[in-house]
Amino acid sequence: MGSLFEKIEVTDLRPIREIVFERLRKAIIDGNLEPGDRLVETFIAENMGVSRTPVREAFRQLEIEGLAENIPRKGTIVKGISKEDIIEIYQIREVLEGLAFRLTCSRISEEQIVELKEKICKMDQYIGDENIAQYWSVHGEFHNIILYLTGNKRLIDQMKQIYQYLSKLRKATLVMDKRREQAMKEHKELIEAFEKKDEKLAEKIGRKHTINAKKFIEKEVHLF
Repeated sequence: MGSLFEKIEVTDLRPIREIVFERLRKAIIDGNLEPGDRLVETFIAENMGVSRTPVREAFRQLEIEGLAENIPRKGTIVKGISKEDIIEIYQIREVLEGLAFRLTCSRISEEQIVELKEKICKMDQYIGDENIAQYWSVHGEFHNIILYLTGNKRLIDQMKQIYQYLSKLRKATLVMDKRREQAMKEHKELIEAFEKKDEKLAEKIGRKHTINAKKFIEKEVHLF
């Protein structure tokens, strides 16, 4: 929580409203700001060492993304992420991740395929060791390699935001264990599609991967 309200460094050349927004959004997604918490414009502005204008603009962006709402006579209140939000995000992810897998299939090299195989081996190892933190770390590396190989900057930005939102589900470790075995099988099927240079199959696997995850969440996750 401390880093959320630290003063913004003058060396950070990004627009102030962007920095404020990213801090608040991350705090909400990570659970440091919980549903029902009130966001006080003056308090945040003073602690971050900025004017109230960028804070107000950040609040509006949070409202647009559905992470906060402005309630008359109460101010801006954290909404958080609901199970319904997660399902909607998965619906979008289905299309975008399928596209990402197809684009990467046409660009990936043999050396990069080997690198992805190594990531899968590490994930298998960490599952066996019950080292879930390391599993998620390598899982992120696996998907980021694929994502950046698309070469599509707008797609990369959209998917990074989606992955950030869905990171909330990692707190449901015991539930997600049930899904992990099938997900690993799908990862390996994707590698086979890359090796065949079968773009349509890669996209199909990408969409199936997301659909299966969404169905699992609808049935198993009750934490929202």
